[in-house]
Amino acid sequence: MIDKNNPLPLYSQLQNIMIEKIKKGFYPINKALPSEFELVNEYGVSRTTVRQAIDNLVKDGYLEKRRGVGTFVIDKNKKNLWDLQELKSFREEFVNKGYIVKTRKLKIELVQSNKELREIFGKDVKEFYCLERLRYLNEEPVICVTTYVPKILVPRLEQYNFSEESLFDILSKIYHIQIKYATKEFRAIIVSNDDANLLNIKSGSPVQLIKTITYSEKNIPIEYSISRDRGDLSVYKVKINYRNK
Repeated sequence: MIDKNNPLPLYSQLQNIMIEKIKKGFYPINKALPSEFELVNEYGVSRTTVRQAIDNLVKDGYLEKRRGVGTFVIDKNKKNLWDLQELKSFREEFVNKGYIVKTRKLKIELVQSNKELREIFGKDVKEFYCLERLRYLNEEPVICVTTYVPKILVPRLEQYNFSEESLFDILSKIYHIQIKYATKEFRAIIVSNDDANLLNIKSGSPVQLIKTITYSEKNIPIEYSISRDRGDLSVYKVKINYRNK
């Protein structure tokens, strides 16, 4: 139990006790942690101490806060694995794995072409829809994504509800664009202040920057996305075959 004569801070003692209980199954994986009130009464410490211990365990990957639901025990070694062997939408990839998936549309607006967009879509494409979204897994924000789609391909794109509908579904079912393949470029960057606020992480944290160009069956680029993924929650897997000489 908590020893108030121990020089170790109370929240550190509580963390260690809770970690042991998680490892021994007293706090089971995928189950809600007792409420702050219950933990205060159980361990005889202040609410501030309980909150500090919980916040540290969230950062260390033992717990996960889910808005409107509570704090849950999670598998420290399990991260959100995105298998890159098939091209799927965010919703397709994670709904099938049992996650609660949510997308929040931040904005959609028309923008003019720039140097980067001209290199991808060519100089004849002048105007694009710029779509900003924030994506959640189990109520936790995990990805900020900015997507550009040529207006000529998707007139009146702003009328659709991107909080409920997948962009890939809209492209294929509404605009009859057949998606064939995509290229992805990965690199690590330091998160911007705006993205840090959206992703609920500290400024200066590392994130994965992923640039994706998606092509139609005619090998024409149809959308360009720039996503910033929380490095502490997202893992990507790809199968690579060895070519015998």
